[in-house]
Formats: sequence, structure tokens, C-alpha cells
Amino acid sequence: MMRPLLLAASLAVAGSATAAPSFNCAKAATPVEKAICANPALADQDAAIARQYKDVRDKLDAEAAKSLTADQRYFLGMRDRVYEQPFTHSTPAKEMAAFMRARLALLKAINPHPAAGFIGKWRNIEGEIEITQGTNGELAVAVNSWMPYYGNWVCDLSGNAVVDGDSLKVTYQDGPPWVVTLTRRGAVLVARQTAPAGSPDDGSGPPFCGRNGGVAGDWFAAR
Repeated sequence: MMRPLLLAASLAVAGSATAAPSFNCAKAATPVEKAICANPALADQDAAIARQYKDVRDKLDAEAAKSLTADQRYFLGMRDRVYEQPFTHSTPAKEMAAFMRARLALLKAINPHPAAGFIGKWRNIEGEIEITQGTNGELAVAVNSWMPYYGNWVCDLSGNAVVDGDSLKVTYQDGPPWVVTLTRRGAVLVARQTAPAGSPDDGSGPPFCGRNGGVAGDWFAAR
């Protein structure tokens, strides 16, 4: 009877070992860190995210790695906010777990060595840009982004792209002609948004976004 008991004990120890997060729980200082340490499932998620983040970052070029670091920092800030201000009728742990699952899925989808050009899907914590090529050779761009988790703002832009040197430009057609410029920089797609001449950006964002929204930033190739 001792052998099965020893086996069960060893499995229990192994299971608890896998529930260690990416940081030292003895030094956990914030409510989020303490919650992760107290919840084996959250601890596993945290560790998995940290491993995947490092794996992808190590494969990116130097500038793209910096972009991923910034995106990860953004994620961590939003993760903490989700824990502090979860949706009504839910719990902090449940909402943070869902947010962390989405983050791990995004990190797993990143292609650190995308082919040259623009065609494909590009993602970051705020959403997705998809670039396709029609039978006539024209490139079409569809942008959909939002404030992570809360959705306080949403951006929705689609249209044909015009090649301008090493960039693509998409002009908004249903209002003030803001322009989104897309440029490759190593493994990332850099998006910039420009207000039309005579209509300086007042800080509220472009007309294809909710107030304070935008699509400017670095986007990662997605498998």
C-alpha cells in the first residue's frame, strides 16, 4: 500500500510545482500578485505567458522586441486594472483568467519571422489589421481595434490601400479624410494616423474610432 501512496504524494508535489508563477511569491506586493500566488490556475497562466513572451521576444529583431516589451507592459497594466475593476456580476479572478488566456493566445499566434510585404494578419493587444490582395492586385486593409477588455472605444476602418513608396495608405471615406499609413519595420507593421490638413487632431481621435481611440502603434504578424 505504500507505493500507491508515495506515487500520489509525488504527483501532488509535481502538481504544486507547476503552479509557480513567473515571479517570487515571497515578494508578492500588489493585490494582483497575491491573487495569482493564491490561485494555482492563475499562477500557471502567468508562468505560461512569461515563457511564451520570452520565447517570442528572443526570436524577434531588436526593434520588434522593444515593441513587444511595450505591448507586454500595456497588457500587465490592463491585467491589473481588470482585476481591480472587473465587469459587474463576475469576479476579479474569473475576469483576469479570461484576459490572461486571450494574452497567451495572442503571444502564441505571433510569427517572429514574417515574409516580406504587407499581406496577412497583424495583431497587438488592441486588435487586428488584415491586409488582403484581390484578383486585380489591389491591396485591401481592414482595421478593427478596441480598448482592451472594456471596449470604451472601438475603431473600424476598411478600404483599398494606395502604395506610397515603402508604405501603404488608407484614407477614410465616410467623414474627414484621415489617413492611416502602414510601414514595415523588421518584423512589425507600424501604423500611423494623420488628420487632414486644416483639421488638427484635437486629441479625441480619428472619426473611425470612438472618442480617444486610435490605431497608431506597432502590430505583430499573426499565424
